[in-house]
Amino acid sequence: MLGDVNPHSSPTPGQPRGAASAGPQADLHHTDHGQDDWPAIVGDSAPMPLDPTPHPAVSGPTIGHVGRYALKQLIGEGGLGRVYTAWDPLLSRTLAIKTLHMGSEDEQRQALDALILDEARASASLSHPNIVTVYDAGLSEMGVYIAMEHLAGSDLRQLMDDGWRPDPMRAAKVMRRVAEALSYAHGRGVIHCDIKPANIFMTDRRKPKVLDFGIARVAHRGTSSLDGLVTGSPLYLAPEQLRGETPDVRTDVYAMGVVLYELLTGRKPFAGRNLDEIVQAVQKGDPVPARELCPGVPPDLSAIAARAMAVDPERRFANAREMAVALRAWQIRATAPMRLTPAFDPSRQPYERGEPASAGDSRVPATTARWLALLGLAVAGALLWQLR
Repeated sequence: MLGDVNPHSSPTPGQPRGAASAGPQADLHHTDHGQDDWPAIVGDSAPMPLDPTPHPAVSGPTIGHVGRYALKQLIGEGGLGRVYTAWDPLLSRTLAIKTLHMGSEDEQRQALDALILDEARASASLSHPNIVTVYDAGLSEMGVYIAMEHLAGSDLRQLMDDGWRPDPMRAAKVMRRVAEALSYAHGRGVIHCDIKPANIFMTDRRKPKVLDFGIARVAHRGTSSLDGLVTGSPLYLAPEQLRGETPDVRTDVYAMGVVLYELLTGRKPFAGRNLDEIVQAVQKGDPVPARELCPGVPPDLSAIAARAMAVDPERRFANAREMAVALRAWQIRATAPMRLTPAFDPSRQPYERGEPASAGDSRVPATTARWLALLGLAVAGALLWQLR
């Protein structure tokens, strides 16, 4: 879908996450609380000088420029764009630059560039720990570019291709966080339209970051200038997307169900010898339940994936928040300790200090009761930590 370009395929040391937008082509405002902010420019004071010295992580020759950004290394390439490690001399930080090449006629390309920039502005308004931060966007000789935070790690597609298989609890945690990120974006009117493993970046195999907000949405607007831009596998596209219908938040829910299914089973829910057969399988929508494919998959978690992948949007979770709530509820049930039946009557008073115990008395001494309470708090804390 619009070229599977991974903007963060090579790890670099973490950089300060700022909030900035510069350049005459875009006016993107982004706030990341507790981090760098816009450089102060007061009255007729001279502009802040650019720092030409890149961070050691991006030292080396400059292979080109996009706007004010010095391109250092090509780290990803797809059918419609490229991704570079870059250096921002104004804010002295490493970032990733994604350039898009649409190859349309001049008039069509101008309209398409405008749409992408509009979507980039919407994406830059999103500030969520599980969404990649967009700093800037604009036009250059290389086409539309989007400047975003540079991450260390691998996307889910790379991890799974390398043989990584999370256990059911880990899979549920990852997709719950993705669902929470999408719920946040949906609440601000932004639908992703292209959720798939390649667009879910894992910074440490624990924390997902959703990539490429807004780019796929442009391709689903149905304007004539965008014909042919929806390419690649339809395995993560909802049936209504394949029919050319207008996507809504349940489109993203469907794709999350497919990704969850793949994390649980190691296999995609649909297959075919060619593109037409895959499309037909998706439209039919009758995958083998995850728990039947892999007996170790908990039935309730398998049911969550199946509901999210329902062919009829009305039978899916109504929105990403509902799916996140369902996943969190499953996590709580799965991690809850066995209920202990007390061997004493809790309505009776504990021993007072110095009070002798009568024969057959099953009351718990006050010291023991306090230790039991502390143990309960420790167990509750451990459960909350697991659910993070």
